[in-house]
Amino acid sequence: MSIITKKKTSETYLTSLQTVPVNTRNNCTIVVGHFTKFIKKTQNLTPDQLCEELLIMKKQDEEEYINTLYTILQDFIDIMYKTLSGNTIKCYFANLRGYLYHLGVRTDQQDVKMMIKFPKILFEEKYPLSVEELRMIVDYFSRYPKKQACLLAQSSSGMRIGEVLQIKKSDLIFSDRLQVYVTASDSKTSRGRTVFLSKETQEILETYIDDLDDDDRVFLSGNPKDQKIAVSNISRTLSLCLDKVGLGMKYDNDRYKINTHSLRSFFFTQAVRKHGENYAHRMTGHSGYLIQYDRMNQEEKLKMYLELEPNLAVYATTKADLEIERLKTLQSKENKDLKEEMEQLKHQLAKQGMDIIKQLQDEKKIL
Repeated sequence: MSIITKKKTSETYLTSLQTVPVNTRNNCTIVVGHFTKFIKKTQNLTPDQLCEELLIMKKQDEEEYINTLYTILQDFIDIMYKTLSGNTIKCYFANLRGYLYHLGVRTDQQDVKMMIKFPKILFEEKYPLSVEELRMIVDYFSRYPKKQACLLAQSSSGMRIGEVLQIKKSDLIFSDRLQVYVTASDSKTSRGRTVFLSKETQEILETYIDDLDDDDRVFLSGNPKDQKIAVSNISRTLSLCLDKVGLGMKYDNDRYKINTHSLRSFFFTQAVRKHGENYAHRMTGHSGYLIQYDRMNQEEKLKMYLELEPNLAVYATTKADLEIERLKTLQSKENKDLKEEMEQLKHQLAKQGMDIIKQLQDEKKIL
């Protein structure tokens, strides 16, 4: 090995993940953990040692190398299927390929297609969260305002739960509606965006915000070691709530029909109905939307959000108040526009009058 060549190991792989988005880093770290335990149990080796032996085998017998490699990968997939969905397994396997590539073991796409059997991905019809069910969940946490605010922040903004939990007090922008800029580094798609939080969220948040320091997480209870634990805690707390309020319905794979993603989907559905798919994709941080929404100024974005907000309100009184506020704003704007038009008309009439007087003076009809 050349003295300038740095040996690649599991440690250097994990270090390289520091530059990728948080969710990607977490998923890759989980895969490394699962694979390390699996190889230790089945081969009594570390992944680094396994890859070294596979590369030696490759030099001696290419066919044996391929059969051994893909047999190990298939066994790993079969083990994962006992606890994970087919979709998650495919995602994890893609990350595993990157990990093995870092350790020097390349997997060929055609070999994967021919030699690996993935479990069938089942597509269940997603359960639509209703506003009545959302209200029951929010009411359950009436003694825990931070949890209430966290749920409402997600359902009124379309943020991912990981994005919500990253928000610090210093990230909040207090305006006509509370605003948060989701940085590219905190976004799954590495694309920054501005989101708005509803009036309902702000009212609950204001009951405890003064007790927080600028660097404190606004919607995070306790002090978990990392974001993965924080997301897990929120999911577990929500599951307990669902069972308590009679909303613990599950799919055939034993997963709850209502989860943190349901709150995000609630926002997306309402946004599509009000402003169309491109707006909904933009506000929830999806790729593939029309770039025109990036070119809108904050006033235009706020106007569209205020039009949408009554549809996001959990409580009827809030919905009615928001609609009244919207109508007053609209009326105020119309009055302002009418006043400006009248002023313009007065100036036009005055100018016309002066022109007539000048014409009469020129014709010496008046002095």
